[in-house]
Amino acid sequence: MVQTLDARTSQGSNGHNILTPSFTNGVPLLFAQVGLQFNNPGAFIRTFFSGVVELTASQLSTNGELVIEVYRDLGSSQHLVYRAGTIVIANEFFSPCVFKFTGSDFNVPPPVNGQLVYSVYATFTFNPLFPVSNIRLGPESFNATVYSEE
Repeated sequence: MVQTLDARTSQGSNGHNILTPSFTNGVPLLFAQVGLQFNNPGAFIRTFFSGVVELTASQLSTNGELVIEVYRDLGSSQHLVYRAGTIVIANEFFSPCVFKFTGSDFNVPPPVNGQLVYSVYATFTFNPLFPVSNIRLGPESFNATVYSEE
């Protein structure tokens, strides 16, 4: 039988204001982090997650690339569990760019301290000859739910 252990949401923005700091070309930006907490989870743990990032392409003179990476744990023990990307088209007709993602992390080893941390980074890469700013519109959010089998 499957048991829900915890569910959390990290919302950086609901989409009503421009977000700061803006992206630095090619530098990962932490935009979400959740700590899922539980006791006696059972032998098999799995996490399902989803999120959204929105940015404007109206200032871009050439296409850019947006990459999302989800890591389990913190610091030097971080482990990449998900990576996805999309091309951001430099055309006001295609702006804003809304990137939604869904993923999972299976057979997660139970953490000793009873907390499973996921950190989400967004990296935006664009032509450095054309500076851009104020492109993070939001919403930016990340949802994670951890399950176990009894």
